[in-house]
Amino acid sequence: MNTLKIIVLGSGSIIPTKNRFSTSFLIEYPMGRMLLDIGPGTIEKLRRMHIHPNSIDRLFITHFHLDHTLDLPALIKIRMFNELGGPLQNPQILNIYGPTGLSSFIDKFCSHGGVYGYLSEMMGNLDFLRIHEVGEGLVEESGNLRVYAVSVEHYNGLAYRVEVDNVSIAYSGDSIYDEKMVKLAEGVDILIHECSFPKELLLGKHTSDEELIEIGRRTKPKLLLVNHLYPAWEGRERELEDKLRKNTGCKVYVVKDMDIIYV
Repeated sequence: MNTLKIIVLGSGSIIPTKNRFSTSFLIEYPMGRMLLDIGPGTIEKLRRMHIHPNSIDRLFITHFHLDHTLDLPALIKIRMFNELGGPLQNPQILNIYGPTGLSSFIDKFCSHGGVYGYLSEMMGNLDFLRIHEVGEGLVEESGNLRVYAVSVEHYNGLAYRVEVDNVSIAYSGDSIYDEKMVKLAEGVDILIHECSFPKELLLGKHTSDEELIEIGRRTKPKLLLVNHLYPAWEGRERELEDKLRKNTGCKVYVVKDMDIIYV
C-alpha cells in the first residue's frame, strides 16, 4: 500500500511550454495534503485532478518569485467560500511556511490597503491563515510528519526536506549548486531538484545538468525527479534523463505537469 503520492502541478518556468508551466508539487500523505510552492496554474491543475483547494492544509514556499507564488491570492480567496459559492464563517486553517519576509509579502496583497485588500474587508480578518517565517532546521513536526529547511543561494530561498511515515523527500526550489542542499538531501528516497538550463546556456542562480550530476552522485537518492525546466530543454528531456542516469547511478525521471508518482 502506498504511503503517499506526489502530483506534479507545475514543472517548468514562467515561460509555458507544451508540457510544463511554473512550479508546484502536491504531496498527499495520510494526515493531509501539502503544496510545495504555488506558481501560476496551480489552482487550475488541482481542478483538473478533482482536488478541491480547500483540502490543502499546508503550503511550503521556497522563495517569493512569481513563478512560485502567483496562485497564492487565489488559494486564500477560495478558502473563504463553500462549494456552492457561499461565504464560510470559519474557513479551514491554512498553514503557510516560507522565508523571512513571508508575513510582509502576504500583507502586501491581503491586508487592508494591500493590492487585494478587499480580501480582508470581506472577512474582517484572515485569522484562518497561520504564517510561519522559518529559518534552518526543523520547521514543522506533527504526528509522523517532519519538515526541515535550509537556506539556499537563490534570492532569500529555502529548500525543504519532508519526512513522513519513513519516506523522505527533498525539494530544492530554485538554487545554484549548494552544499547545504546537498547535506539536506543526503540519502533521501526522492530528490526533487531543478535543472533549469543545459550547462552551456546557464543563466541566473540556477542549476545545470552538469551540476545536477554532482548533486546526484553525492546525495544518492533512490529516485531523482528533475523539474523547473526552461524551454531550452524542450525536446531534449530523454537526453537529459539518460545523461543523469548514466553519470549518477540514480533512477531518474524528468517530470512533466500532471504526472503522479506513487511512493
